[in-house]
Amino acid sequence: MDQQLEQQIKECAYHLWQKEGSPEGRDHEFWERARLMLEAQSAPPMKTPLGARTAEERKEDQAVAHSFPASDPPSFTATVGARTK
Repeated sequence: MDQQLEQQIKECAYHLWQKEGSPEGRDHEFWERARLMLEAQSAPPMKTPLGARTAEERKEDQAVAHSFPASDPPSFTATVGARTK
């Protein structure tokens, strides 16, 4: 591991440790969390199926966007205090 990356992980882990109240005996946990965070930040952006949608599909998405979330009431509503036999 290069020294610059190790220093970044060290600083990030320290900030995470402080943010959680400086708990004792969890140094490996904070180191790993910091390493994973920095790794995720440097990873290339993910390509998702939504990013590959055609212009027509995006137009359809926009047309139905106003209908979400659904305005229909739930199909089942529990009654407070109801008994079952």
